[in-house]
Amino acid sequence: MVVLDSDFLVAYLRGKDNAYEILQQLKKQQENLKTTVFNVAELYKGCYSVKNVAKSLIKVKNLIESLKEILPFDENSIQEYAKISADLKKRGKIVGAMDELIASVCLANKEIFYTRNKRHFEKIEDLSIINWYELGHKLKAGKK
Repeated sequence: MVVLDSDFLVAYLRGKDNAYEILQQLKKQQENLKTTVFNVAELYKGCYSVKNVAKSLIKVKNLIESLKEILPFDENSIQEYAKISADLKKRGKIVGAMDELIASVCLANKEIFYTRNKRHFEKIEDLSIINWYELGHKLKAGKK
């Protein structure tokens, strides 16, 4: 099962970095494509910072509706968030609250997280990460 980060979803909406091809490959592999409630919030936040808000809102809404599931921030996620945040603080690692929240949902649901922001997320123990950007370059190289 796959959780898509905001950076992937934005690249897909913009038609960049082979995100479309990666999404097609994941669908071909019959992966259940998901994201978190926090990633959805980030996407909608981005809509309100562009010139054509209404058009952006429609594009984001359509993309979100095409996903299998939006993972919520539930009791298990809350516990994971507390553990992640405390562990990072003890180790002197800074990731940021939003990334900690996203990771907590992924961990609580035992999901694989597709992100380009490996530098932040790899600081979170036990989080399964795939760098979709590197995967896109491999796909592109395979086409040549």
